[in-house]
Amino acid sequence: MKSFKLLAGSVVLLGSVALAIPGFAGEHGDKGDWQHRGGGFDGHGGKRIEKLLDLTDEQKATLKTQREAQQDSREVQQAKIAGARKALATAVESGANDAELNVLAETLGKLHAEQVLAGAKARKAFIAVLTDEQKQKLVDLKAKREARREERKDAREHHRNSSNSANDA
Repeated sequence: MKSFKLLAGSVVLLGSVALAIPGFAGEHGDKGDWQHRGGGFDGHGGKRIEKLLDLTDEQKATLKTQREAQQDSREVQQAKIAGARKALATAVESGANDAELNVLAETLGKLHAEQVLAGAKARKAFIAVLTDEQKQKLVDLKAKREARREERKDAREHHRNSSNSANDA
């Protein structure tokens, strides 16, 4: 009788797990919904922002042209950064002196600064395509996003504080 209950319980448990696993995959297959899906303007909420700002077909075409023009330089920049990171890691592993590490770290820092500058220029070009109403909507969306972020931060801090006080008791 004990064996039967154990077998029945195992079948129920395995069946539950088998039914639950596909649910975690969601509409994006085995990647799940939380991973970056890439795809240029799609990857970081691009299609969503197109809808929220109600971009015209002409604006969409202009932005697509801008993205395509920046893609090659962006890929080259990313390759340079990857190479600089690898060189720094190799130098650390080989026991390089501080002067060599400083030079490699400085190079990596300059590459990151160039990347940030390129991103700022791309953002400026994006904003230049928008109408005044769309620019205002973008500002409003950013304010709402920041407010939600602040609420989540406060909730996390409240949760941490209540957990800590419960642990102290």
